[in-house]
Amino acid sequence: MKKVIRASEIELDSSVLGIQGNLKQGCFLEILERIKQQLDAMLSHHCKILVVRLDLHVGGYRPENEIMSKFIRKVRKKLYAYYGFKRLGFIWVREQERAIQQHYHLAFFMDANKVRHPDKLISICERIAKAWELFLFTPKNCYYLINRNDSKAYSKAFYRLSYLSKERGKGYKAKAANDYSASRIKLK
Repeated sequence: MKKVIRASEIELDSSVLGIQGNLKQGCFLEILERIKQQLDAMLSHHCKILVVRLDLHVGGYRPENEIMSKFIRKVRKKLYAYYGFKRLGFIWVREQERAIQQHYHLAFFMDANKVRHPDKLISICERIAKAWELFLFTPKNCYYLINRNDSKAYSKAFYRLSYLSKERGKGYKAKAANDYSASRIKLK
């Protein structure tokens, strides 16, 4: 994660998209590219997707991100069993600012032909978080329904997700730990 974009929009794959960056607060290009890559990959497989944005707070500082890997695996397993998914896209970023412990911003990308509202996903995430003594926060207007050719809905969701790429709060971790991770869904 080296290149920082200090602008309010970015051109990726011939698309100009708004981002939550400016001259003072930059956004990491690598994370922006990964968000677009996974949105595009999901939309290549499904005519519409549901994007859900959540936050996860841990009780104490952890130098590694093992908790996120386990959390994503558990959520995926529950959703696959409930909906019969073939794929689940995601991205998460680790941040730590004033608090002693880190927190995570995450987003899930799902087939909207099977899931039209995030209630079940949020319920599953809340149960897992509670069992593991974590805190799940659901932001207002946490989800977007994107049809494959709806550039307006795509742009709105991308702008919201660009918050995950913000420069502030990144880098406070063990050397071997990552600041972010994402699914590896390939274009159809």
